[in-house]
Amino acid sequence: MSAAGPLIRHRFETLADASEALAEAVAIRLRALVAVQGRALLAVPGGTTPARFLVALGAHDLLWESITLMPTDERFVAPDDQASNERMIRATFAPLREGRTPFVSFHNAGDDLAAAAASLDRVLKTLPPLDIVVSGMGADGHIASLFPGQTAALTAPASVHALAATPPDLPPRLSLSPARLQGAGHVALLISGREKEDVLASAVELPAAFPVGLLLSRPQGLDVYWAKA
Repeated sequence: MSAAGPLIRHRFETLADASEALAEAVAIRLRALVAVQGRALLAVPGGTTPARFLVALGAHDLLWESITLMPTDERFVAPDDQASNERMIRATFAPLREGRTPFVSFHNAGDDLAAAAASLDRVLKTLPPLDIVVSGMGADGHIASLFPGQTAALTAPASVHALAATPPDLPPRLSLSPARLQGAGHVALLISGREKEDVLASAVELPAAFPVGLLLSRPQGLDVYWAKA
């Protein structure tokens, strides 16, 4: 196994400051990627924490038609459901809302969770590795929809690109696989609050005990944008 790369911490007083700084850093990377390879593939999280980041990133003047966007995961609900990550991303990210950037939807693959995961996996296998992943992290150390104790998901083989997740007491979900997340060119983690900082510190000490350890163990390293509040 390759040694873990550097863990670079960026600390901010507010989530707004962290989000703006992360958006600037991602925009710089996207601009360089498009200039060199003519396109870029970006995965972003759902939930409430990344909304400000998505607004800020969408305000940057980039060749959005050359940048393909996808969520890191999605709840297995209708795309217009209040819980849908796609709904949140479309509402907050102007280039997508305005039809200026391609998007890989995790929806439209039927009502069967396993079949939907297989369909999404086939789609992702036609795409290159992710250039950039922006991830959130739950208070239990989960990333995307890879939760503690979900052994089958956390140990999925490298040939798997998307999978179904059925965490206990939560709605079923679709998620990028460990291999897809770990194989990205660049990964940034956006978190806020003392609780999540403590969870991350525990994961640094014992990566195998937390799904976020998948990112901490990347040989390419991990950038953490942490906000005090």
